[in-house]
Amino acid sequence: MDNFSNPDRTWICSIFFLDIVNYSSQSLQLQMEWKERFNHFLQEALGDLPEQERFILDTGDGAVVCFMGGPDTVMDPALKMWKHLVETEPMLPSPMRVRIGINLGPVQLLKDINGHPNAVGDGINVGQRVMSFAADNQILVSRSFYEVVSRLSDSYEPMFSFVGERKDKHGRAHSVYQLAPASAGASPPNASAIAEPSASTTPPAQFDAAALDYLQALLVPLVGPIARHLIQEISRKHTDLADLCSELATQFSGNKERTKFLEQCRRQFSLPALSASGIATKAPPPAEPASGVAWDPAMLEKTKRELAVYIGPMAKFIVDSTASKVDTVKDFYDALCREIPSRRDRERFLSRCKAGT
Repeated sequence: MDNFSNPDRTWICSIFFLDIVNYSSQSLQLQMEWKERFNHFLQEALGDLPEQERFILDTGDGAVVCFMGGPDTVMDPALKMWKHLVETEPMLPSPMRVRIGINLGPVQLLKDINGHPNAVGDGINVGQRVMSFAADNQILVSRSFYEVVSRLSDSYEPMFSFVGERKDKHGRAHSVYQLAPASAGASPPNASAIAEPSASTTPPAQFDAAALDYLQALLVPLVGPIARHLIQEISRKHTDLADLCSELATQFSGNKERTKFLEQCRRQFSLPALSASGIATKAPPPAEPASGVAWDPAMLEKTKRELAVYIGPMAKFIVDSTASKVDTVKDFYDALCREIPSRRDRERFLSRCKAGT
């Protein structure tokens, strides 16, 4: 710590932010058990990394690790910690779940009023925000971290998948990416850990509840809490699991994400080869007009693609919802622009949507 605690020095660090889910609501005994395992897993993940290259802060219900070396030094510890969480914890009587966020940004290391080590700066703040967007047992990284690390090695790029843009409580927008082992694709968090309780809904009889939980676990990191409702609605239209997976794949904005999702479904359910090509080739029916507007299906599809660039997979639902509520094209685009924080991005969005129309 003494090597870094110069208040006049700003460090550009990789910030590894971890938070134990629902820690404060547990009994003292379970808190102690979880924290002991958490500390053991974290120390094991850090391995032989020299202490002068990293700085650890205990946050009570988690930890923050500032990596002082190259940005990619956090990759191996993060993936080791994730592996422990998804492979070891589920086998224990009271499994611990952890949200993980990684950021690359400015940090100042100093000592607090009690002489204890501390870290401050925008790098820490953004790392915490990115962590707060993560699902249970999921690693999310900031755009600054992704843009640097994904260019350091060709082997890193397949480990990242774009999740979308999220706003924190202050209205600041953050583009976030999921990090997972390339061999596992975007391996889902523990399905039982992130499944949302619902006393009023039951899975359709033609599908096993565990299969729907697995699909929900795949979708949550990309579409958020709406995943449960989405699966409930779409699954009622199908009797074949392959058809269900194919339609769910249309919720992904990019071909790469669709292909990865379908491959995970094929392996999990032992389905015949599935392909992302040809999915959703039929144009959807026009949205129900609010006041007699006959929306062009091709225009709506183009708008969804353009909006997805700025807000991710939620674009599909926002466009359909907006089209059913407004009665002029101007109101339609005005409403969609309110979903995009940056004025420059709003202008680009409008320009691309109206091009060729």
